Amino acid sequence: MEYLIIIHIGPVQDFIITARRSRDLWFGSWLLSELSKTAAHSIAEKEGIENLIFPAPTELSDLEPDISFDVANKIVAIVKNNPEEICKQALTNVKTRLNEIKEDGLKNLRGYFDNKTADAQIADMLEFFWVATKLESLEKYVETRKQAEALMAARKATKNYNAVSWGKAGVPKSSLDGQREAVIDPTRFPEKELLRQCRIKPSEKLCGVGLLKRHGERRKGKDRFFSTSHIASLPFLELLKEEHKTAVRKYIITLKQDFGLESELGNVPGDPHPVFENYDGHILFEERLVDFFAKNEDEKLKQAKKALNEFYKSCNLADKRPSPYYGLLLADGDRMGEAIDSQNTPEAHRNISNALSRFASNVRKIVAEHKGSLVYAGGDDVLAFVPIHTILDCAFKLNQNFKEELKNFSNKENISPTLSVGVAIVHHLDPLSDSLNLARAAEKAAKSVDGKDALAVTVSKRSGVDLTISGRWGQIDKRLEDWLSFHANDQIPDGVAYELRDLVLSLAIKKPEEFSDKEITTLNKLVKVEAKRIFARKIIDQETLALVNEHLEKVNSIKELKDLADELVVARIFAEVKKLIGKEK
Repeated sequence: MEYLIIIHIGPVQDFIITARRSRDLWFGSWLLSELSKTAAHSIAEKEGIENLIFPAPTELSDLEPDISFDVANKIVAIVKNNPEEICKQALTNVKTRLNEIKEDGLKNLRGYFDNKTADAQIADMLEFFWVATKLESLEKYVETRKQAEALMAARKATKNYNAVSWGKAGVPKSSLDGQREAVIDPTRFPEKELLRQCRIKPSEKLCGVGLLKRHGERRKGKDRFFSTSHIASLPFLELLKEEHKTAVRKYIITLKQDFGLESELGNVPGDPHPVFENYDGHILFEERLVDFFAKNEDEKLKQAKKALNEFYKSCNLADKRPSPYYGLLLADGDRMGEAIDSQNTPEAHRNISNALSRFASNVRKIVAEHKGSLVYAGGDDVLAFVPIHTILDCAFKLNQNFKEELKNFSNKENISPTLSVGVAIVHHLDPLSDSLNLARAAEKAAKSVDGKDALAVTVSKRSGVDLTISGRWGQIDKRLEDWLSFHANDQIPDGVAYELRDLVLSLAIKKPEEFSDKEITTLNKLVKVEAKRIFARKIIDQETLALVNEHLEKVNSIKELKDLADELVVARIFAEVKKLIGKEK
C-alpha cells in the first residue's frame, strides 16, 4: 500500500515577520529551508528520491546540509513504508539538525546568556505537522491529494500545545516579537561588550530564538548577508576607483587605530571590492557610526564623523554621497495554485516542482548579477535586498525567467503562471518590519492589477508620503524606462510631475453622479490637452516631447493622468541614483 504524505514545518511567523535586522530575516529564512531540506532528505533516503514530489531535486546530494538548494516548508511525497515511522524519523532528524545549527551558532556565547532557557526556547519553537492518506491507485491521485490537503488544514488548525517550561515572572520579553523571555541581562555586561560580542544594543532584549537568528551561521561561516546600509551604499561604491585607495585605507586605519573598531567594520560576502575590499558600507553613513560607540563615547563619535567627512573630501567626488535608500524585492507567482491543481499525476507534479527548483536556482544567479542579496527563493516566492540602480532590471529578469521555466504548465483556461513583483524603496534606517510591510503591500498591489503579470513600486521617502505605482509588465516598465532616462538626462524638469498632480487635484471629480457621461468625456479630453500644454511649455527637445506625447495619447482619464504623474515622481528617485554613478543613459 502506498501513502501520500504532506509535512509542514514552521514557524513561519517567528522567522519572517518578526525580523528586526536583515541578518535576522536572512538567517531565519535559511533555517526554515534547512530544516525542511533535512525532512525531505530523511524521506528520500528511506523511500528513494523519485518518491519526493515537492521538492523534486535531481540528486540526493542536493538535500545535504549547507548546499544552496532552497526547500519550501511544505513537503509532499509518496511512501510505501509506514508513514508514521517515516514522519517520526524525519522529525527526529530535523530536531538533530536544529540542535547542530544551534550549537554552531551559540557555542562562543555561552556565559553571556541563560543556557537552559535559551535551549528550551529553541527546541520548543519547532512546528512539525504531518498527515497521510492511502493512495489506492495513481488514477485516484488528484482525489487523494485533495483529501491530504484538507487533513493538513485541519491539523494546523488543531491547537494542542503544551505550557512552556521557561516562563519567569518579572523577566522582560523579547523585543523582536514579545513572545519569549529574554535570556541576556544587559546590566551584567558593559555596553560595548554587548555590541561586540552579542551584537545587540542595550535596549534590545533577545530570547534564545532571537539570539540564534543573530548569531547562527550559514554554510559554516562562508555565507553572510549584506546589511541594509551596505545595499544602500552599493551605487556609491561604483564611484570608487584606483585613485581613491589611499583615502579608503586612511579612513579604515583611523577607525581601527584611533577608535578600536575591528569587527564593527563588517565583512561582507562575495569577491572583495577593488577599492573598498570587504568592508561594510554602513561605515559610510554618519548616522550608522553611532552604533559603534557607547553612550559615554560622544567625543569619539564626533571624531569618527570628522574622519568620515575628511574621507569624502579627499575622494574629490564633487560632494557626492551614498543614497540612504535601498530596494526590497518581493515576488510571487500568479495562478500557481491553479497550475499545480491542473497537474493530475505525481509525475506531472514532479515536473512542475523541478521547474520551480530551476527558477529558484536562477534567482540566486540573477540577484547576484544585480549586486543584490537573496533572502530566499522557495518555489515561486522570492525575497531579496537589491540596490536601487539595478532593482528594476533585476525584477524584469526574474519575471522573464519565471515565464520561461513555467511556460509548459497551465491552468484549466490554458494560461501559464506569471510572476508579479513588488518593489519597495525604503530608508536604510527604517525598521525592517516596516520595510517588509511596504514590500508586501507593493506585491499585493501588483497582484491586484487586472490579469496580473505585474510590477508595483512603492517609494517611502522620509520627507513625504508613501507613493505606489503599478501596471502590467510590458507597459509600466517601458514607461518607467522612458521617464527614468528623461529625468537622468535632465530632459524633463522635476516640477512637471507636480504640475500634473496639481492639475489632477483641481479637476478631480468628487461626485461623478452629478455629471453626465458626455461631460466626463469632455473633461477627460481637456485634461489631456492641458497635460500636453504643460509638457510642451517645459520640454525644449522635440524628440523627447514626441515620446512624451505618445504616452499621453494613451491617457484617457484624470485617474490615468494621476498615475502618470506618480510614475514621473517615482522615476525621479531611480534617476537620482543613476546620475550619482554617472549612468544617465
